Amino acid sequence: MCHSWSILQFFNKLSSFILYFTLAEIANIFTFMMAFALLESLVVSGFLVLLSVILPSSWLKEGFAFKGFIVILIATVTSILFQKILDDDYPPTLILMVSSIVPLLLIALLIALATSMPKVRNILLNIQDRILIMLFVYVPLGLVSLMAVLYRNLL
Repeated sequence: MCHSWSILQFFNKLSSFILYFTLAEIANIFTFMMAFALLESLVVSGFLVLLSVILPSSWLKEGFAFKGFIVILIATVTSILFQKILDDDYPPTLILMVSSIVPLLLIALLIALATSMPKVRNILLNIQDRILIMLFVYVPLGLVSLMAVLYRNLL
């Protein structure tokens, strides 16, 4: 999800990049975005794995694939909505609290629904399998970008 969002934002800003940057600078911006997307994805995945180790096995470890997918999906949608709604404003604390609690409740509800209804769980797993194909593009792209960023910053 992070790679797709980064690519979408890159193409959204590409027309203004063309006016101000050279092709090499635009390529550098893209490599930094893809490297950061890879690192961010690894941190989020690692956090989910750590949670599955810490929490009781019935909470996240059993059925990790669909439960993790639900958590990532709701967290991604929430992050996108926060980015669109907040923009440059700082909302009141009450709105932030409600906006943070609602996704957690939605995650709990969807996990309970998917656990009790095998048909919903199968639909979620099928969607996850189709999205998983993008890893064959995003992971190599992220690794090459990360190596380019490391090379550029170390030399």
